[in-house]
Amino acid sequence: MQAEGTLSGLDVRTLFRDSQARAARLKLLIEVSRELAAADRDGLDAAIDAAAVKAARFAGFRTGSLVEGGLTVADGGLAIPLQSLAERGRVGVSLLFSSPSNPQTLANEEDAAALSLLVEMIEARLTVDLQRRKEADLIERLAAREKELEQVLSRVVNAQERERAAISADLHDGVAQTMSGLHRHLELVHLDLAPGNEAAAERLQDLVRIARTAVSDLRGVIAGLRPPSLDDLGVVAALREEAGRLESAGHQVSVADGLGRRLPGWLETLLFRIGQEAFNNAAKHAPGAAVSLDLAISADRSSILLSVLTTGGAAPSDTGDPSAARFGLEIMKERLAEVAGRLEAGPVAGGFSIRASIPLAGL
Repeated sequence: MQAEGTLSGLDVRTLFRDSQARAARLKLLIEVSRELAAADRDGLDAAIDAAAVKAARFAGFRTGSLVEGGLTVADGGLAIPLQSLAERGRVGVSLLFSSPSNPQTLANEEDAAALSLLVEMIEARLTVDLQRRKEADLIERLAAREKELEQVLSRVVNAQERERAAISADLHDGVAQTMSGLHRHLELVHLDLAPGNEAAAERLQDLVRIARTAVSDLRGVIAGLRPPSLDDLGVVAALREEAGRLESAGHQVSVADGLGRRLPGWLETLLFRIGQEAFNNAAKHAPGAAVSLDLAISADRSSILLSVLTTGGAAPSDTGDPSAARFGLEIMKERLAEVAGRLEAGPVAGGFSIRASIPLAGL
């Protein structure tokens, strides 16, 4: 007679079979989980197909597959809709098990729970892939929009520069030539003036100086409209050329290049115009001041920074018309607003600071 509290041989065999079944289920779940996690985008379809077959055989079917769209379930088959995937935008996807081989395979709740976990793992991996595809598509569309925006900005800036080039050519071929001719004729008249008329000679000499100054100023305007160095050598070279003109007016000027590379033409043109306007402001409203201009890429590489610091000399609002300085800043703001840029400007200890920020937009 069997003692109370002891296990019979049948009980032991049952426990052993249950233990083996649990181990087999756990092994299957770990194996499928690892295969799905390791699959890259190119190998995902094969990994999903393999997981579907393993899930089907575990459930007592010979074949298993992922189907999408119209679904026909043969006699004895089993279809499991992937509802979570449908809620995220991929509708009509199901796991289809067919050709039943052992309908009694799912004999208990543990088997049913294991099958449910297999389905959830397949669905979760598909959901992750769907999200990644959506993100990739969004990034691609954003890149396309940025490219379109850059092309629009390029057309706008190029149109403005073509207008400047046309004005420059008209000034050079028209007004500049007339002023040069006037200057030359005045010099000749001065040379031909009869001796003894000192008052007339002095007035004529004044006219010669005015004409000479007008010609020089006009040439500066023409050069500033579109300097050749901007296209040939880049924005840093063009700004250093502008700095040279400022230095000739009595300023100490430095231009620091933190870019280290050329930028798209429209962006270099925009940076040049901002820097040029800042130099003009310094010349008009802070005579004799030291001016430092820095070009750099922001620490997070999201934008281009142009900083101009004017120190010494007269404060921008102390010389000439204060509204003129504000007008120059408004011009800069308008240019930057066209490219979603920002301008910060205001007095600092001993001078005036201008800081422009332009988004890189993927450059």
